[in-house]
Amino acid sequence: MQPTYATLINELVQEYRTKRANLRYATAIAPELRQWLTNDYAYRLSIELEEALDDAYATGDIDSAKQIDSVIRLFYTGQGAANAA
Repeated sequence: MQPTYATLINELVQEYRTKRANLRYATAIAPELRQWLTNDYAYRLSIELEEALDDAYATGDIDSAKQIDSVIRLFYTGQGAANAA
């Protein structure tokens, strides 16, 4: 994967993990709101990852696209989210 994509993906995933950690430690949030926010964070992450994937394909960088796709699949199957918890 090109360094630019690697940096972008790492930053997006780290931001997602930080948001989830902050939610875990927040005590004044109702469980329903916590779940909604977690889902919203995951949705926003998926949009940004899909955009990076589209960009990689558009530039013909198939190697990066395949690696970004594998990250997306981890989150879609719940493995990325489980590792982020």
